[in-house]
Amino acid sequence: MTNLTPKDIEDFWIRVYLNPKLDFRTACANRSYRDLNRTIHGMAKNQSKEKYQKISKVLIGVSDELINMDFNDQISFDISHELKCNELIKAFKTNYGAIDFTIGQAQKWINMNLKYLFALGESRVPGITKNYIFFHIPIDNIIQDLLLHKSKISRIPVAWSRMNNYDMYINYQREVRRVYAEITPMDVEFRLFNEVLEI
Repeated sequence: MTNLTPKDIEDFWIRVYLNPKLDFRTACANRSYRDLNRTIHGMAKNQSKEKYQKISKVLIGVSDELINMDFNDQISFDISHELKCNELIKAFKTNYGAIDFTIGQAQKWINMNLKYLFALGESRVPGITKNYIFFHIPIDNIIQDLLLHKSKISRIPVAWSRMNNYDMYINYQREVRRVYAEITPMDVEFRLFNEVLEI
């Protein structure tokens, strides 16, 4: 017999996975950065706490805008998402100089960050559900393999982390939306990712 509530258990997993010592936005930014940092070449010589904190603040600001802005439709969200990817790329280059940071890496950081924030729920991240129906799925090898296996959606013809063409990126998102026309894209991604051990 236990007196623990479901929220107590959720809080445990959140603490283990995200380690939210400061706040949830920073914790999600840190966790989502770990999902892509191995693809950023040359960071070992250039990384510092101060540089990372600067770029992390940009990511948090970008995400907050995508969460809180009023979007009339998917197209307006997509336009803003492209601008935010380019804003993050520009900030990264300003902060780190010659190190390449691509559309593929920017989308992964932004989209994973939004996914983690959504998974925390409205009670922990007020407003996170507002634009959820417009969120993009994070594109990486896992989701591409799952979508190819389950739905015959062709992989992007370059490594996701080297992708530097937003049209290529958004066309993949549109194909996912076409195939799963009746389902919110991130719902598809959550469910497929939870089945990852089946392929």
